[in-house]
Amino acid sequence: MTKLTWLPKKTFELEFSIPWEKVKKTYDKVLNQLAKEVKLEGFRQGKAPKALVEKSIDKGKLYGEVINQLLPLSYAASVAEHKLHPAIAPKITIISAEENKPWKFKAASCELPEIKLGNYEGIAQSALVKSKLEAKDLTETQKLNRIFQALIKDIKFELSDLLIEAERDRLLSRLLEEIQKLGLTIEKYASSNNKSVAEIKAEYELTAANTLKIELILQAIANDKKLQVKDKEIDEMINAAGDEKLKQRLKSPSERAYIASVLRKRQVIDYLLKL
Repeated sequence: MTKLTWLPKKTFELEFSIPWEKVKKTYDKVLNQLAKEVKLEGFRQGKAPKALVEKSIDKGKLYGEVINQLLPLSYAASVAEHKLHPAIAPKITIISAEENKPWKFKAASCELPEIKLGNYEGIAQSALVKSKLEAKDLTETQKLNRIFQALIKDIKFELSDLLIEAERDRLLSRLLEEIQKLGLTIEKYASSNNKSVAEIKAEYELTAANTLKIELILQAIANDKKLQVKDKEIDEMINAAGDEKLKQRLKSPSERAYIASVLRKRQVIDYLLKL
């Protein structure tokens, strides 16, 4: 049995346990596998007694691998039990992990918010009233920015802090990769922009929240308009990739699903711009 606790903003916590018998069985399986790989002095590789192998390996490493094998399935079972739809990977906390006792864990995650679009067409049209008078001067990007800002302002819903943090960290990770290529640290980058690291993080958190909001709004509009992407459209985009190896990679189900989401988003954008 598991315990489900709902928190604000569609955030939830799941408490669940794994019986010691299952932990021990997985522990023995992991130990047997490591015993085949470990080479101890005086023994050929894989021939050392299991007891000696166990003494030679850090138990923290052993139990860490046990957790890696058991947690995904146990968490998935708990999610299925409560019919949850997590939007992001969970944050796991070990409550207790003692030998000869059930291991207890807490998983925190969230579901996506319900989006009530309201008169989104009217919102988009109102955002472009001025731009129609300035059509010669505004680019498509500028028009979209006006529409997006209006949609974010008028369509109200709350995002889980966990969801925003995950997106913020993804964006910051990308930033760190770029500044490291330049031989900078995050501190030096912040200083060069006359900001503190805390200010940089706060800015990225706001960007993350707005990015998530507009993505969810566009998805909701696509669902409302029942927009669909045909396999032929996905194939055309894949074939447009010149490199054959890239084409083969793009044919995987996950890549095709991503391409479909990009094309569907483009359909929404085109629809909003024509209002």
